[in-house]
Amino acid sequence: MASPLYPSMRNYTDGDVLLILKMLQQEQIGRKKLSSILGLGEATIRTVFSTMECENFIISTKKGQKITEKGKKYLENVPHFTFPRKVEGGNLTLSQCNVASLICEFSHRIKNGLEIRDAAIIAGAEGATTVIFSENEFRFPQSTKLPPAISHYLVEEFSPREGDVLIVATAKTAQKAMRGISGCLGLLLSEREL
Repeated sequence: MASPLYPSMRNYTDGDVLLILKMLQQEQIGRKKLSSILGLGEATIRTVFSTMECENFIISTKKGQKITEKGKKYLENVPHFTFPRKVEGGNLTLSQCNVASLICEFSHRIKNGLEIRDAAIIAGAEGATTVIFSENEFRFPQSTKLPPAISHYLVEEFSPREGDVLIVATAKTAQKAMRGISGCLGLLLSEREL
C-alpha cells in the first residue's frame, strides 16, 4: 500500500521512512551516515528529510535530524520491528551478505512469504527468506522446520516470541541487503496477507 503521506514516484520506500524513524528514536543522525546505512544517495535522503519535516515527523537541528512526537506516534501504529542487522545465513540464503529484522506478533499476516521475497528483489536485494517463530523454533511459513543449528543461532540472536516473524534479506553487499529489508518493511503498511 502506498502511504498517503508519500507519493509513489520516488527513490525510497515506506520502509526507509520506518527505518529512519527507528534510527532517530535512538540518536540524532545526519544525511551522510543515513546514506551509508540505508544505501540511498544523499540527495534522496535530503528529499526524505524534507518530506518528513513537512509532515512534522522530524525536525532539523545542528546535530542532525530529530524525531518528533508525531513521528513516534507514527511508529507506534505499525507492527514493532527490530532495526535490521547483519546475520549469518548459512544455507538459508543465496548470498554472502544477510540482513535481518524481527517483526513482532506478525505471523498471522504471513501467507507464504513470496510477496516479501519479491519486495526485497524489487528493492535491490537478491532475495529474502521469511521464517516464523512457533513452538520454540523458527519454521518456514508452510511449517517446515529450519535446520536446528540455524534455528538455534537465530533464536539466540533475536530472542523471538511466539508469533514473531524474521525476515532475512540477502545480497552481494550489505547495502543491497538493507535495501531489500527496506522494501520488505514497507509491506508492513499493507493490509493484505503477505
